[in-house]
Amino acid sequence: MNLRSSINHSLFAALLVAFATCAPAAGTFAGADDRAADIDWLITQIETRYAYLSERHLDLTKMRALFEPEARAAHTRGDLIHVVERVVAELHDDHVTLGTNTPSSPQLIPTGAELWAQMRNGRAVIVEVLPGSPAAKAGLAPGDVVLSIGGIAIDQAIDRSKAKTLTAPDAEALDFSLRTLLAGTHDAARRIEVKNAKGNVRVIELPPFVSPDNTELVTWRWLNARTGYIRIENSLGDSDTIAAFDAALNSLSKATNLILDLRNTPSGGNTDIAEPIMGRFITKTAEYQRIFEPAAGKRFPQDSWAKTVAPRGPQVTARLTVLVNHWTGSMGEGMAIGFDAMKRAQIVGTPMARLCGGTENFELPKSGIPVHLPTYRLYHLNGTPREAFVPSIEVDLTRTPTAGDAILARALKTLD
Repeated sequence: MNLRSSINHSLFAALLVAFATCAPAAGTFAGADDRAADIDWLITQIETRYAYLSERHLDLTKMRALFEPEARAAHTRGDLIHVVERVVAELHDDHVTLGTNTPSSPQLIPTGAELWAQMRNGRAVIVEVLPGSPAAKAGLAPGDVVLSIGGIAIDQAIDRSKAKTLTAPDAEALDFSLRTLLAGTHDAARRIEVKNAKGNVRVIELPPFVSPDNTELVTWRWLNARTGYIRIENSLGDSDTIAAFDAALNSLSKATNLILDLRNTPSGGNTDIAEPIMGRFITKTAEYQRIFEPAAGKRFPQDSWAKTVAPRGPQVTARLTVLVNHWTGSMGEGMAIGFDAMKRAQIVGTPMARLCGGTENFELPKSGIPVHLPTYRLYHLNGTPREAFVPSIEVDLTRTPTAGDAILARALKTLD
């Protein structure tokens, strides 16, 4: 029923005034009770809406006990934002983020990261370095082992920063802490001590990472007489990308082989841009991923549903290879598993950003702080969770020469 038809205009106006009075104004600082209530409310959303809670091994009662007092003790809105950041960090999930930040907030990963690392046999190993980044220019390379950050031994640093409410050992929680430490904050330089494969130890000073601006939505070139190359430049959220992609395809229309590079899509995007791009490579409507919203009594796959993509002409018949890495994020990951599921492309590269599911936007009722929380899961058609997908041709950059583009070289070798 329409609200205006159910009450008179005077009452409607009074309600609007009441709603406006209760609504948090942008930048306002809530009182202590309201701040604590916001933390309780957020943890309730995590408990009831977060699609990956069952895998996170967390004690939510302890989480409330830890962070509600911190929220009460916050002196500024910035302090409260940091408390909320610590709450969501307990989930050790890079796809759980805030829609606001302070200068001293942690960088978003993968968008604000230039290093990807993981724990391997008790060592903190850099497995990929963002090409062209300050870290790459400083000589950091896959295979380097991190010894310390900010003068603190890496094991100790991870132990200090890892989730405080874990109920069981969790390897992903350790990797999450390692990535977060290496990415740092928006305002502080990083001092990273590493040892390379030859045993040489050195200390690298890195400024706060600033994600480069892209001057073009899509870039393209010929790699050889038969092979064209198209790279999406972190633009899967821009509607103009479709036309730019079509123009690139037109310029490469005589290619026998096409390489689609999704290694610069850390910010993800949306299906309105991704699906028309994918549609150029198929002749009929096809399923490309599955969606599942966990709830009481629901099970995967019987309670999931398939997302489809429609063909869009003119069809591209060239042999397609898709390149991915740890900066292939969210919708970029969806495109990669989609091409694989439709058996339309060979996927070459490293594991991707492993961003879990699809997010919804939540706003803390009293403080108005926005939080993005995954509320549904995404799967390859074969039932593999999107975040667990591994390319059919996986490239371990710690075992390849550091010079040149090893992933592209592997793709070209496969085509040959």
